[in-house]
Amino acid sequence: MVLRGARREHGRVTQTAPLATGIPSSRNPRARASVLLALAMAGWGTIGLFSIQAGTDAITTTAWRCVFGAVTLLILSFATRSFRTSIWTRRAVALTVVGGLALVANWAFLFFSFSQTTITVTTVAYHLEPFFLVALGALAARRAPRRSDMAWLLVAFCGLLLATQFLGPRGTQPLEPSQLLGVGAALAAGALYAVATFAAQHTRGIRPYPMTLIQCVVGAAVLLPFAQGLRWGDGSWIWIAVMGIVHTGLLYSILYSTARVLSTITIAALSFVNPAVAVLVDVAVYGHLPDAFQLLGIAIITGATLAMTLRNR
Repeated sequence: MVLRGARREHGRVTQTAPLATGIPSSRNPRARASVLLALAMAGWGTIGLFSIQAGTDAITTTAWRCVFGAVTLLILSFATRSFRTSIWTRRAVALTVVGGLALVANWAFLFFSFSQTTITVTTVAYHLEPFFLVALGALAARRAPRRSDMAWLLVAFCGLLLATQFLGPRGTQPLEPSQLLGVGAALAAGALYAVATFAAQHTRGIRPYPMTLIQCVVGAAVLLPFAQGLRWGDGSWIWIAVMGIVHTGLLYSILYSTARVLSTITIAALSFVNPAVAVLVDVAVYGHLPDAFQLLGIAIITGATLAMTLRNR
């Protein structure tokens, strides 16, 4: 991507890249980026529905999502001449590959979690991702996490125990192994998503379409040898195709373009849209209405994450 413009940050001037989503620039690029990212987060809130309806294992779903996503992004890259206008450096390509490996592993863990527990539990556990993202920011800045951040993380963890029913009326009964695996996989997915987002924020030169294309190609190359073939006759492949075309091809290009304009704290705050939509989908489609203790846990996590993000801001 040819970088244009500059902004002052912490006493130094840094380059900022225009959004590359095909929408004309506005006078307030940060406000426009916030709206686009909120819409992308809402779209990702439906990913659990598509994963469950596909009916395939996590590796197969992830591998073929990469295939459909790669085809879509290849078309978009040529249509927008993104290959020509990108600046290819070793550092940018290396960060893209590392971010891609984290991103694809994040998908696999997330889809596995959906198969083991409810969309609500998976999404709530996954939503601790902002804490991982802020922790990566602190690590990159070579400073110790603030005590207030650690305190809010502890509060959020207590909320997680309630939301996943470790505490509450079932607290004296051990959870099923599948549920434990689901929660653990969701936490791992959240950590990997933070790594992918952080890598995207520090990648300069490669435009969003070819960046996500490279990551999908890497994911397909790694996972296809272990994936099953799609069942073309029953239409289940359509759910995966939509995940590749929309949730990957379009929404991740929005994420990567907006990540270069918005701050880490803003991205963390906007991520609340994702679980809100996911819980609504879980209730509306599968009838998994959270009980009072789960709702309390969700509220605690939301409050702790908001307090943490506002404190850092």
